[in-house]
Amino acid sequence: MKYRAVLQALTVVLIFYFAPPAWAAESAGDLGQKLFCWKVTGPQGVVFLLGTLHVGSADFYPLAPILETSFKQADTLITEAELSEPQASSHLLKMLLEKGVYPSGDSIDKHIGPETRAHLARYIATTTELASSYTRLKPWFLSFAIALVEAKRMGFDASNGVDRHFVDEATEMHKPIGTLETAEAQLELMGSFPDDLQDKFLLSTLVDAEHKTEIIDGMITAWKSGNAEAMDEATTAYSREHPALKPVFEKMFGQRNDAMTQKIERFLQTPKTYFVAVGAGHLTGERGILSQLRGKHYDIEQLQDRGIKSAAKFSRKPS
Repeated sequence: MKYRAVLQALTVVLIFYFAPPAWAAESAGDLGQKLFCWKVTGPQGVVFLLGTLHVGSADFYPLAPILETSFKQADTLITEAELSEPQASSHLLKMLLEKGVYPSGDSIDKHIGPETRAHLARYIATTTELASSYTRLKPWFLSFAIALVEAKRMGFDASNGVDRHFVDEATEMHKPIGTLETAEAQLELMGSFPDDLQDKFLLSTLVDAEHKTEIIDGMITAWKSGNAEAMDEATTAYSREHPALKPVFEKMFGQRNDAMTQKIERFLQTPKTYFVAVGAGHLTGERGILSQLRGKHYDIEQLQDRGIKSAAKFSRKPS
């Protein structure tokens, strides 16, 4: 079983369902175009909040100059979770095998209902990537593995993700890198969901995979216009269509957003500048990070690209 290959799905945790990607990010280019990035000014410090794409393609780059300038101004880069090649960590791999894989003799068919099994059978029949490895993956893990497969089918991968881009730049510049969460915490969270919620989560994942193009249209448009309200509408549509998953969304969004906001507030209390790259879905909505910071009366300004046309800006990522 190709556990290490499937482990790479963790680098795109939340990209499809909890932190929606903007796969057509080449948009942010017309004069004065709003970007999915905000400058937050605190009593002492400054935080640039960038809604990120965890997967991408080479033609996403170069990014808008103001994003690169803001990043260079920052003392520290903060990402959502550790991006230092998790597949190389024996500890993380061990934890994943414990939390996300059934022991020998057990299989996913024993833990999901007939409707989910039917959708899963249809999906597996259309893919070779998971055909030999899916049976022992727990539903939550299989959901993210499916997300990885769909991303690759559309020509996207984590190595071209926007957060990965800034991690690479920070490493080259010897800029300090921190995180809002740990990969271990994300694994613990996903492993805590009972079978019935995992079943529903996998079912909704499979149904949405059958209509992927329709689902991402709203997200793409929202990203192109830097429209947080439209992004929230696209994000919450998922929970509205799957109300049984409300407990999952409460943990994956609500509780995590609360904790992330508290950590960002601590950054704002220091005389430093931070560049925080976090999944776009965590910024929007009433419980989103931006709303929570506004409620605490921080000064918040959305960045705009004022100088580069889109046709010129998104060329190949320099090697």
